[in-house]
Amino acid sequence: MSEGETKKSVFSSLDDASPNKTHFRITALSVAGTFLDGYDISIIGVALTIITALSAFSYASTPLGKGLMAASTVIGMLFGALSIGYVTDLRGRKFMYMWDMVIFIVFTALISVSFNFWSLFTFRLILGLAIGADYAIGATIISEFSPKKSRGKFLASDGLAWWVGAAFAYVVGYLLLPLGSNSWRLMFAIGIIPAIAVLVLRRKVPESARWLANRGNSSGARDIEKQVVGKSDDINSSRQRVSFFTLFNSKYVKNTIYFGTAWFFYDVAFYGIGLFTPTILVLLGLTHSLSILGSAIFSSIAIIGSILCILTVDSWGRKPVTILGFLGMFMSLFVLAFVAFRIPKDAFAVGTIGALIASMYILFELTQSWGMGSTDFVYGQELFPTSIRATGQGWGTSISRIGAILGLTTFPTIVSLYGLGYGLLFFSVAGLIGMILTVFLAPETKNKTLEELTER
Repeated sequence: MSEGETKKSVFSSLDDASPNKTHFRITALSVAGTFLDGYDISIIGVALTIITALSAFSYASTPLGKGLMAASTVIGMLFGALSIGYVTDLRGRKFMYMWDMVIFIVFTALISVSFNFWSLFTFRLILGLAIGADYAIGATIISEFSPKKSRGKFLASDGLAWWVGAAFAYVVGYLLLPLGSNSWRLMFAIGIIPAIAVLVLRRKVPESARWLANRGNSSGARDIEKQVVGKSDDINSSRQRVSFFTLFNSKYVKNTIYFGTAWFFYDVAFYGIGLFTPTILVLLGLTHSLSILGSAIFSSIAIIGSILCILTVDSWGRKPVTILGFLGMFMSLFVLAFVAFRIPKDAFAVGTIGALIASMYILFELTQSWGMGSTDFVYGQELFPTSIRATGQGWGTSISRIGAILGLTTFPTIVSLYGLGYGLLFFSVAGLIGMILTVFLAPETKNKTLEELTER
C-alpha cells in the first residue's frame, strides 16, 4: 500500500467524528485571533478620521501617509504570515499559537500610547507580525481537528469572526467619538481585553495530532485523537521533511499559484474598500458620525454573507461559492464607479441615488464575505499537505497582503488625482480577475479528507 493510501484512512477517527464541544472550543479560540484582526484593521479606519487632525500625526493627513498608516499592520502581516507559518510547521501548531497572542497584547498596548506618526506606524507594523501568524496558525489547527464533512463550516467561521470584529470596531468607534481627540487611544486599548482572555484559554488547546504524526510521534498523535473524539487510530508514521520549496513542486504549484493570486486580487479590492469605507461615505455626502455608523451597518451585512458561506460551503462546494463572491464584488463596484462618474457629489446621499449606492454597498459586503472573504481560510488548508499546511496558508496570506498594500496605498492617490470613480473602477477590475482565476484554476475540495486532497 502506498504512502498516500495509508494516510487516507489513518485519521478516520477525526475525519468521521461528529462535531463535539472540543471542536467548537478549538474553533472558537482559533477564530478569536481573526476577530482581533477584524477589530484592529477596521478600527484604524475610524481612528484615522481623528488622527489626521492632530499635529503630532500630521503626516497621516497626506495621501501617502494615510495609505501607509492604513497599510502598516498589513505590511507586518506580509512577513509574519509566511515566516511564522513556516516556524509553525517546524515547531508545532501550539508553540506560536500562544506567542503570537503575547505579541498582539504588548504592541496593542504600545499603539495606544504612540506619540507621533512613525511610532504608531512601527508599533502597528510589528503588531501585524502577530496577526499574520494567527492567520496561518489558527486555520491550520481548525482544519487538522475538524471532521471532513463539516470542515468547511468550521474554517469559514474564521471569515465570520473577522466581520464580527470589524462590526464591533465600528460600533466602538462610533460610541467613543464624542470623547474627543484622544478617543482613538481607547479604541485600540479595548482590543487588549479579549486578547488576554484568549491567551489564557488557549493554554488548554492540544497540539495537532496530524502534526505530531508528521513529526514521527505516533503515540502522541493517538493520545490527542482519543482526547478529542474518544478513540484513536492505528497510527504508525515517520518524520516528514518540512521545506518551503514543496509549495512549488509539480504536485502543488498550481494550488500555490491559484491560492496566492486569487487572494491577492480579493485583497486589492477588499482592503481598499473596507478600510476606507468611512472616507468613501463622506465623499458620497454623509457626515463624519453617519459615515462611521454606516460602516458599522455595512460590516453587519458582511456578517450575514459569512453565515451564508458557513451554510453553503460544504453543500454547494468551495468553487461555486468563491465564484459567486468575486462576481458580486465586480458587479457592485462597477455600478458604484459608474455612479461616481455620472452623478454630482451633492446628489449622492439622497433619493434614488442614495438607495442605489446603499444597495450596491450591501451587495459588495454580502458577496465578498460569502465568497473569498471566507473561503480563503478553507482553500488554504485543503490545498497543501500537513508538512507545509501552515506555510501554505502563510504564503496565501503574505501574497494577499501585497494586494492589500497595493489597494490601500493606491486608492487615496487615485482618488486625489482622478476622483472616486476611477478608484472604484480599479477595485472592480480586481474582482473580475479573481473570478476568472477561480473559474479556471480552483479545484473543488469538499467532503474529502486532508490526506485525499494533498497526498494523491
